[in-house]
Amino acid sequence: MNYACISDRPFIAKKSLSAKKKLTPEARSRKAFIRSHKFSIDVNPSTHEAKIKITKE
Repeated sequence: MNYACISDRPFIAKKSLSAKKKLTPEARSRKAFIRSHKFSIDVNPSTHEAKIKITKE
């Protein structure tokens, strides 16, 4: 069971903390695409259809 308590002591972990894993090329390109584009979603209230608009920043 994991839990956290408020304490004035420094952070201590039983196991060593692992380093951040490198992203795959596919994940890296997806992240770059999301950061370089704006996304907006319009929903038609009568038909409940959603349209997404993607524009490059």
